[in-house]
Amino acid sequence: MSPLLGILFAGLLALLRLQHHLPMNPQGFGPMSWPLAFNTAVSFITNTNWQAYSGEAALSYLSQALGLTVQNFLSAATGISVMAAVARGIRRRKATNLGSFWVDLVRVTL
Repeated sequence: MSPLLGILFAGLLALLRLQHHLPMNPQGFGPMSWPLAFNTAVSFITNTNWQAYSGEAALSYLSQALGLTVQNFLSAATGISVMAAVARGIRRRKATNLGSFWVDLVRVTL
């Protein structure tokens, strides 16, 4: 696992577990249980987005906006960026580089 992926996973997991201490929680939702928070973080990091809860009934606004929405964009953009690198690799077999993954990621996200 790349360090950035680990940081994003840890940040999302912490956000879900600590949402009761964070702002933008007018409903006063408590922390997500450890197994459910772990499963949710893994599923949103890997772009499978499996949910065993209703977001509006279990997650604060901050958890939905900063945690899940950001991962929805980044995980999909990562997949498209990898696909672009593979396509360039097939097209330019003798090239010495395939371009910048980070440039592709920013372009796809924006």
